[in-house]
Amino acid sequence: MDDLPRLAAFLAAHDGVITTAEARRLGLGPNDLRRLVSDQLLRRVGRGAYAEPSQDRTIEATRAVIALSRARPDVAASHQSAALRWGFPVLASALPRIHLTRTSGTAATRSHATFTIHAFPGRPDAFGLVGRLPVVTPALAAVGTALEAGVDAGVCVADAALRADLASRQEMLGWVEAMRRTPHLSRARHVVAQASPTAESAAESRARIRLLALGLRVVPQVVLREQHGAFVARVDFLLPDLGVVVEVDGALKYAGAEGRAALVEEKRREDGIRRLGYGVARLVWSDLDDLARIRAVVELAARTVTRAPERVAVTVEAHQRRTGATWDGLLLHSCADVVPRA
Repeated sequence: MDDLPRLAAFLAAHDGVITTAEARRLGLGPNDLRRLVSDQLLRRVGRGAYAEPSQDRTIEATRAVIALSRARPDVAASHQSAALRWGFPVLASALPRIHLTRTSGTAATRSHATFTIHAFPGRPDAFGLVGRLPVVTPALAAVGTALEAGVDAGVCVADAALRADLASRQEMLGWVEAMRRTPHLSRARHVVAQASPTAESAAESRARIRLLALGLRVVPQVVLREQHGAFVARVDFLLPDLGVVVEVDGALKYAGAEGRAALVEEKRREDGIRRLGYGVARLVWSDLDDLARIRAVVELAARTVTRAPERVAVTVEAHQRRTGATWDGLLLHSCADVVPRA
């Protein structure tokens, strides 16, 4: 096909996406688009919307959102699809279906094969822009993700929105209260209550809500120091009643020279934590689906603790003074967006 170089250049400059109208300007008609789909050079994601295929599920979902938004000027990305556009972490389980919301009118929600177009939320302040395309606000994206994709997915998005200072808990609660007759609203209310700006990754978000589900008191992002004040580590979580530090390993790899250096540094860091008398529990992504496994890992670490409870309490009190954190149920909750490393 003679137009392939021009198509490739267009896709490279336009997020891997092309609409029927844009294809027409490149001299590509309906038969050309069907052939490109047949040859797996394009993927049809909806009427008038095409995207370059990808093996990466997040990239593929993002392209589908952009393609549908460009093909339909009367909608905005919403729910977890808006979270993708804002750059928040979206769990793989929440990616397959695309969600859009009408920016005006009274039409009802309508589901299609691979995407849903939701009714206008009734307020013009529901929308913003990412690039030149409309999206619902981060607060509404977090609430919508909770409604459509569940607590885990909702907390990951809500945490990221708080941490980036793109939404507040009050904004999220405002949207929850505005949706009084919406199904699964208790789920969204729970997500807003559980959200925290301290999480630095989706793995930390999920680990925190698992630890709280086990009834453990949790202090996130604690700086540990030697008795004379020297910095030792900033840890993901401290369980003050047990004297256990919980670390969550994400996608860190230890391959190659840089990986070996990272492994040595992590071992040095963990040794320093243990010298202070804390037990160390390490969790990986696959552990986060198994509460019994998490409990077992934490209990094993608790058996290695040598630090006196009063010294743990001093560490927590120092953290509270430093961050302004207060106990929110089982969570020592800080509204500080960033807790310094040292």
